[in-house]
Amino acid sequence: MEPKPKGRSMVEVAGIKMSVVSNNSGTIVLRAWRRDYGEAKAIWERLKRAGYDAGLRPSKGGFWVYMSMSEVKKDPNLTAKICMVLERIHEETVNKGNIERAWSIAKAMMYLGCPAQGPRAQ
Repeated sequence: MEPKPKGRSMVEVAGIKMSVVSNNSGTIVLRAWRRDYGEAKAIWERLKRAGYDAGLRPSKGGFWVYMSMSEVKKDPNLTAKICMVLERIHEETVNKGNIERAWSIAKAMMYLGCPAQGPRAQ
């Protein structure tokens, strides 16, 4: 298994790099992890000031700052960025033959309202 380059599944929100994480049910979450509570809280506050309803929770050895899919869908520009990331991840997943993962990413793209891809879309 080859390592993925850092940042390939990330988007910038209010100047903060956040990872796009999709689960098997087809939903996505944007997450940023910090070891220091002060840094995590500063990110959370920055997202709040930018108008996002972000969350902050402890995790093993650090803290997650996160935004749910429903929050992402409120911002069309952010949704477009995430669609581009999901499209790239989907293509890589299909090329590797991981069909189950490709389906979950395709569901996330559908739920976000991303432009349709592939031969059926034309």
